[in-house]
Amino acid sequence: MAGIFCGLLLPFYAPAKDVRQVVVVVTMPVPACETHLRYFVDQLEAAGYKDGDNMVLTVIRANGDRQFAETRLSGILEKGRPDAAAAIATLASQAAVTVLKNTGVPVFFFQVTDPVGAGLIEKIGEPTGTNVTGRVFTVPAKVRTDLALRLVTQAMPPDRPVVFGYIHSTYPSAMGDLRQLKAIEAQETRFRFAVHDVMYEKGPDVMPALLAAAAQGVQALSDRVDFWWEPQGPMGEHPDYTRLLLDRSAVPIAMGQTMDSVKMGALMHITPDLEAGGREAGNFVAAFLQGTDPGTIPVTPPARFQLGINLTTALNLNIVIPPDILALAGNHVYR
Repeated sequence: MAGIFCGLLLPFYAPAKDVRQVVVVVTMPVPACETHLRYFVDQLEAAGYKDGDNMVLTVIRANGDRQFAETRLSGILEKGRPDAAAAIATLASQAAVTVLKNTGVPVFFFQVTDPVGAGLIEKIGEPTGTNVTGRVFTVPAKVRTDLALRLVTQAMPPDRPVVFGYIHSTYPSAMGDLRQLKAIEAQETRFRFAVHDVMYEKGPDVMPALLAAAAQGVQALSDRVDFWWEPQGPMGEHPDYTRLLLDRSAVPIAMGQTMDSVKMGALMHITPDLEAGGREAGNFVAAFLQGTDPGTIPVTPPARFQLGINLTTALNLNIVIPPDILALAGNHVYR
């Protein structure tokens, strides 16, 4: 009887499931961040980690407020160390590194244009040797400017440089992007950037104020530039920014910041592939949960990119898109 009784009780003493704690910090509810988050979670599930089953996933939405993100992360850390953390975009990544650096919690950042300038790491292309690693969310500035010049110079007189208008916020990724572009400009005679900056302000409802300030930049620069170049960062990724440039100016957009901007009328767009980036981040965090050391992983640009072309805009500007660029764009050719 005793043996039978004990046998009946055995299921109640089965070991508890190993539940992992993962935290994701999201800078702002813009399309790029939300797309990255969706594919990140999808890939964690594909790797065997499901929220509410063997994983507790906490999503901190910073709404553009770094201090809010740091306070929430600190509160989580006080209750117990999470097993891994991910951070989407620069502000969220700065908050995560500030709170979690040297805690032993593996941190993976992505959608960050300039991780060195943002203070996240010391050098691109080498293992960090710390609990922080990630991916650089940009196509090298020289690649972007060379690609743009192959197209826009067809619509320009040959005796002067192309002037790109760059209206940007002081958000870290926009500032890092501008530094890279200006570094290329210093070595070139074929183009220059005319710049107007907008002070970035934190908060969930910041976009109307940013766009209103950007409208002043459109008015200031429109008669001085040949093309617009959309900036990186939350303002440049917002569809209303593209609409602002199209509605307030007759100057065409040479370089859009998102694929939607190309659909709306920008000549071209090239950025890392969002689905591939989100899935790559999910795979890395899953590897951290299995014991992979983030300090052994170099910070590099993603392997996959998306190129978009608007043929109607090209036709209106008398620009012929070379076959190799059309081939790179693949299905992302719009009319």
